[in-house]
Formats: sequence, structure tokens, C-alpha cells
Amino acid sequence: MVNRKKVSRDIAYQKENIKRIPFSIQLSEYDILKAQAANMPMNTFIKKALNSYTGQEIFKV
Repeated sequence: MVNRKKVSRDIAYQKENIKRIPFSIQLSEYDILKAQAANMPMNTFIKKALNSYTGQEIFKV
């Protein structure tokens, strides 16, 4: 019962506060990025790259 409430809260939070951005790339491009990211999660790598590109700390990573 507690699990269902948490799941409901999580879903509600995501609907109100999270925006997903579709980002499609070729597998070969992904492999190159993944090699550059090493052991870093891809999401973190992309956020750091965007921070670097914009010159602003938009994402707290």
C-alpha cells in the first residue's frame, strides 16, 4: 500500500516538474559519446557538455 502511494506521488511530481527531451542519435554517434563519457552516466555527461557549451551552470551536476 505504501509503495502505491509513493509511486503515485512520484508520477504526479514528474508530470508537474519534469520535461523529457527526445534526443535521437545514430548508434555510432552514441558509441563515440559513451567512450568519451567513460564511466560517467550519459545524462550527466550531456548536462555537463551543455553547461560547457552555454558557459552557464544551467544543470547542477
